[in-house]
Amino acid sequence: MRQVLFVVVSLSALAYASTASAQDAQQTCRPLQTTAAESMPSRARGRTASAAQVWTEANGAARQRPEREGFSSARYIYTYAPGALYELYANPSFISTILLEEGETLEDVAAGDTSRWQLSETTSEGAEGARTIVLVKPNATGLRTNIVLVTDRRTYLVEAVAHAGEAYSAQIAWCYPASVSDRSPLTSAGVINFEYRIRTTRGARPAWAPRRVFDDGRRTWIEFDDDTEAADLPPLFVITPEGAELTNYRIDGRRYVVDRVFDAAELRLGVRAPVVVRIERTTTTPPARRMRRGRP
Repeated sequence: MRQVLFVVVSLSALAYASTASAQDAQQTCRPLQTTAAESMPSRARGRTASAAQVWTEANGAARQRPEREGFSSARYIYTYAPGALYELYANPSFISTILLEEGETLEDVAAGDTSRWQLSETTSEGAEGARTIVLVKPNATGLRTNIVLVTDRRTYLVEAVAHAGEAYSAQIAWCYPASVSDRSPLTSAGVINFEYRIRTTRGARPAWAPRRVFDDGRRTWIEFDDDTEAADLPPLFVITPEGAELTNYRIDGRRYVVDRVFDAAELRLGVRAPVVVRIERTTTTPPARRMRRGRP
């Protein structure tokens, strides 16, 4: 185990076994959490505010906290976005772990409070391949610090909070929304079907409701307005005879790219009273006959 240089108490004697699941790479990323308008930076609301207030409110707006639907066993899976702050709940009686992406190399790690927090690095070998794990442990309760992880792929901003009792983060990891770099399948398509109906079936029509949906017979694009924030985008559920199925997609600018054609799907945001926007294909003829020429 390679130790981070500023570790105060060695963790090499602590046994750790990782049972990372290969299903992580296939998980659909949930939308980032957003903060209500009244909690956003004061300057953006037109009020005069001190620099400290602006920083505090901006950090609060970027902070990501655990939600029930984000767990896979004891592992909590955040959606990664540059600049987001990810909470980790630590406990002096337990070790919390941070799991990086398969093949991702940790290049540097730093913490704000290096005297009362212990950090160490190890590697897990499994079916997924080698994965770096950062071990985190506070020396007491009531502590708070930030941890910055710099890898060969991205930078993670973690806020660690030490709690009493039995609550702690056994492991946090990330889902990484893929970015579509090759747009040629869309721009070179000769026939595109735009025959979809978009309607709000629960709640008021949200600002993130898509402006159009289209497919090329193999893939479906869901397009949002240009001013829609990425953090506001909801997860996608395809409606099947068995029920609603959380579906994988890629993000291409302000579009979702789904590697299938569906008859009905729903965009849902919220837990107790979700807003639901339903997408329905309005033709049932075979793809080759129902498409028309055009370019979005």
